[in-house]
Amino acid sequence: MANINIIPGSLAARLIKQGVITADNLQEALEVQKANKQQPIGSILVRLGYCTEEDVARTLAEKTGTKFVSIDETGVNIAVANLITPEFAMRENVLPLYEEDGVIYVAMKNPNNILVKDNLRLITGHDICPVIAADMELAAAIENFANMNAGVNDYSEEEDSDEEIVENLDIDDKPAVQLVNQIINNAIKAGASDIHIEALEKHMRVRFRIDGVLQEILQNPIKMFGAVVSRVKVIGGMDIAERRIPQDGRATVKYEDRTLDIRIATMPTVFGEKIVMRLLERDSGQVATLSDLNFSERQYDRFYRAINMPYGFLLVTGPTGSGKSTTLYACLAEISTIDKNTITLEDPVERRMPGVNQCQMNNRAGMTFAAALRSVLRSDPDIVLVGEIRDAETAKIAIEAALTGHMVLSTLHTNDSSGAVTRLDEMGVEPFLTASSLVGVLAQRLVRKLCPKCKEKYTLSRSEIYKIIPDFDIYGYEGDSFEFYRATGCLTCNNTGYKGREAVFEFLSVTEEMKQLILDRATVAQVKELAIKQGMHTMKDEGLEKVMKGRTSLEELMRVIA
Repeated sequence: MANINIIPGSLAARLIKQGVITADNLQEALEVQKANKQQPIGSILVRLGYCTEEDVARTLAEKTGTKFVSIDETGVNIAVANLITPEFAMRENVLPLYEEDGVIYVAMKNPNNILVKDNLRLITGHDICPVIAADMELAAAIENFANMNAGVNDYSEEEDSDEEIVENLDIDDKPAVQLVNQIINNAIKAGASDIHIEALEKHMRVRFRIDGVLQEILQNPIKMFGAVVSRVKVIGGMDIAERRIPQDGRATVKYEDRTLDIRIATMPTVFGEKIVMRLLERDSGQVATLSDLNFSERQYDRFYRAINMPYGFLLVTGPTGSGKSTTLYACLAEISTIDKNTITLEDPVERRMPGVNQCQMNNRAGMTFAAALRSVLRSDPDIVLVGEIRDAETAKIAIEAALTGHMVLSTLHTNDSSGAVTRLDEMGVEPFLTASSLVGVLAQRLVRKLCPKCKEKYTLSRSEIYKIIPDFDIYGYEGDSFEFYRATGCLTCNNTGYKGREAVFEFLSVTEEMKQLILDRATVAQVKELAIKQGMHTMKDEGLEKVMKGRTSLEELMRVIA
């Protein structure tokens, strides 16, 4: 139990009493609040994912004896809202919602602000009854209210008819809210990893990245774009007024029985801010195992021996979205046992693993990979996972940890396994440290699997294959013609011809000869040549084997692995 003083009757105390958060959750939130004392504790708890905006709003309503309302459900009566100006609504964080028996019910961020209530009474000419709503709902409603009023001027300039203006105003905050909810829900259903929302010259476009490839899902009128951007910013806890610089945010959503973290990034473009939302499933029950990764037999044994060494430094390389984290989690599931202290340093923590001490990085609070790694080494670890080697300092500490008897797993951005060796040298790590600690490098890519229902068989001659893969001969396939499968498309695979993905690997073992090359600062080509001579199968070799077995297509292999 965290050793903190909890004020009886406070918002935090009520949340703990209701079982919404724990004392440890509050302790972490209070630590974060030290760096930003102006941020309310409720907002911090929501940002950390320990409770929802609605939990905080309902508890605050109970604490203050104020009615709680869901703006999504009650909506906003535009005639009532228009009793005040958008400027007043945004400045004071208030919005009149509806009128009942001569009383105006007003959503207020601070229902105890007597001055604002008196001003509302004077402006509207009605008695005021404050109500509490979730912060993100209130912010979205106010933003949409402001957008609607801005729309009146736009329509006037275009000389639209009065009927069109009235029809445009006879809406509340629901369209943008519902559209964003629909986009996120559909992305989760489709198994998308990313959502792209962007403004083109005449319309708004939404695309999902499914199985590593962007697919256009829908187009909407450009008029909706501003409200959609504001809604997403509210969800992510970002500044809705700032449109000139990139912003980052995050949110947690629940869909059926699943909980997902959403990482949100905005980027100013010519026609408006582009939004990218990355969906990360938070589920401790779905960690892949090594057998789930579909290693070939010729790769598996070498890799398995490396991760089960008592100490050493093992790297997994590949571009963003190539499945590196999934592979590392599978490694932990294999080697992290009850008699070992396993600690991970991640940004963010993508999956919860039982029995593993997982730490979330926080650069603003000074919790960087390098700083956290120094602390971890004083915590008696056996296995340490470092989410990413981003700089020389982190690399050196990780290697020193491996040299002092720890098993250290991490990732690095290089094109192949051979490039990782020289990359460490370029980062400033002395070759003798790399040669002494590195036990292996696993490079990987994800290729889309052909849809089993609609894949189509065809034949290519050896000469035709040469046009696609000029070095085909080195892979040892005999014959004058070969059968392959191509993507066609059906309802099952959404007419893409592919359904699901699997990894293609290459594993470089650090032998005594390889250590000597590292010490001699050999080139990438020299490292790769020796690795192949010692039995390494390249990603292209492994991918071609999957093509021959009909699991993927030649086109997909060449798209992913040049």
